[in-house]
Amino acid sequence: MKRYKLYKKVKPVYCNFEELLANIVLPLVIASYISYPILYFFGTQSAIIFNVFLSLSANYFHKGLKSYLPIFNNNDLGFRPSLSWFCSFIIIFIVLLIADFGFYLLVLYQKKNEFNIFHFYSWLGILFGLPLLYYTLKLGQYYFVKKYQDLEFINIVLAVNYDLNLFLAINNIQFVNTANRKSSDIKITNNIRSYSQKEFMAVKTKSRHYYINKEGFREMVQIPFNADTVLLSWFSYVENKYYEIEIPFPFKKFIEEQQKCSIDKFKVFRGRETKPLYLHLYLNGGFKFFYKDIILIDSPENKEGEINEEEKKMKFGMIY
Repeated sequence: MKRYKLYKKVKPVYCNFEELLANIVLPLVIASYISYPILYFFGTQSAIIFNVFLSLSANYFHKGLKSYLPIFNNNDLGFRPSLSWFCSFIIIFIVLLIADFGFYLLVLYQKKNEFNIFHFYSWLGILFGLPLLYYTLKLGQYYFVKKYQDLEFINIVLAVNYDLNLFLAINNIQFVNTANRKSSDIKITNNIRSYSQKEFMAVKTKSRHYYINKEGFREMVQIPFNADTVLLSWFSYVENKYYEIEIPFPFKKFIEEQQKCSIDKFKVFRGRETKPLYLHLYLNGGFKFFYKDIILIDSPENKEGEINEEEKKMKFGMIY
């Protein structure tokens, strides 16, 4: 199977200040105010022991805190549960120590009349500056990646419709630039309900026509610039056939319909409304791509693709 550089959607940097206040700031303030009398009356060692206990408790009981440490909950990174738990404990413990350091400076001033201005401003810089720096870097990273993607991919609505006599399940729609291996990553989230062939034929005619006429997919997708190939695969329940097609995609013609006499990728499809790109699927593996009433691809018939019974059952729920 060929490997492509799939489009990766970047999520905007989002900070819910109410959740941040409830899950991080308020518990941290309460913990620090409890640590203050411990520091004053029992000393630094007792405060450290208290923070260890508090870190263990927060790591175990404070479930809302886990959402702010998503890296350790990402199974793709291969973190073991024990390692994830230990790392999150260390982070919580360090944050508590940093917060308590301000009260430690206050205790020194109250008991020994000592005040180190450098330590005080360093503490303020770490406590407030690091979170702000982290947020700024994440925001900058988001805009950098988004800018890059705007120059490398086209954002357009893709609408998929079925022939009136066809009942199917889409497996894959993929636009590929074979030169640089960039590819769309279209998630078929609105696929129509799957039936076995026997179940579908047993469905009442009215219900059957409802599903047949239902638009299978309509979402914003990303097509790489200069995409020269489109990959399609779907299963037709009515025909009991699986189709898998690879066909050239006329990107230049597609762009010219959007902006006549120009294929400047820095201007096309940015900051303006565009009409959907339509894909219509027919019997016998036929399909059409058209945009603004201009047919881009017209393939009336295609050969059946190969698929074994196990894959058919797993992907399309075929039961005989």
